[in-house]
Amino acid sequence: MASTLPKNIQRKIKRAVFKKADEFGYRECGRIESGRFLDQLVDDPEVGHVLVEYMAKEKVRTYIKDGVLNAYAKSLTQKALASSAPEETICDTFGEVATIIQEGKGKQNGLYVLRAESGNIYVLSSGTVMKWETALRKALDIIANEPNLTINNKAPSICLRLSMSGQSLTEADKVHIITALGAVGVNAVFCGL
Repeated sequence: MASTLPKNIQRKIKRAVFKKADEFGYRECGRIESGRFLDQLVDDPEVGHVLVEYMAKEKVRTYIKDGVLNAYAKSLTQKALASSAPEETICDTFGEVATIIQEGKGKQNGLYVLRAESGNIYVLSSGTVMKWETALRKALDIIANEPNLTINNKAPSICLRLSMSGQSLTEADKVHIITALGAVGVNAVFCGL
C-alpha cells in the first residue's frame, strides 16, 4: 500500500524523520532507545498520523523502520565513508600516493582499484562495521574476477574502509576486527561521524 503514497508526501515524511532522528541522536542510540524513537514517530502528527492516511495502521511502523530509518542509516554511512577520498585512505594506510584506475558501480559501489607510481595495486572496499565481511568479499571477488590485477604473482593489497556511524564500537571490537583481517593481510580503516 506504500506505493500509493504520493512522492511529495514521501519526501515530506523523509525530511521530517531525518530531522527528528538527528535531534534525537538516533545514530548513537541502542535498541531500546531506537524502539522508543520509532514509537514516537508512529504517534507523531507529522509522520505516523500522515502515513495512516495512506496505509493500514499496522504497516506504518514497518514503513518508517524499513523505508525511512534504513535510508537515514544509509545516508549516515555514505557521509562517513565520504569523509576521506579513496586516494587519501590508501596514502594514509600504505604510505603511497595512488590513483583510482577503476571504480565500482551499482552493487560494487564503494569499491576502488588504485595504482601507485611504484606499480603496486590496491583494492579499497567500503562497508559498515557490522558487515565488514561483505566489504572483504567484494574486494576478494574483484581480485578473483580480474586476473590482470595480480602482477608477478602478487595480489593487490586490500584495505577495508568501515563506517561506524550508528554503531557502538568498543576499542576491543576494533582490535578484534583489525587482528582478524590482519591475519589474512588485510588492513582496516574506521570512519564515522
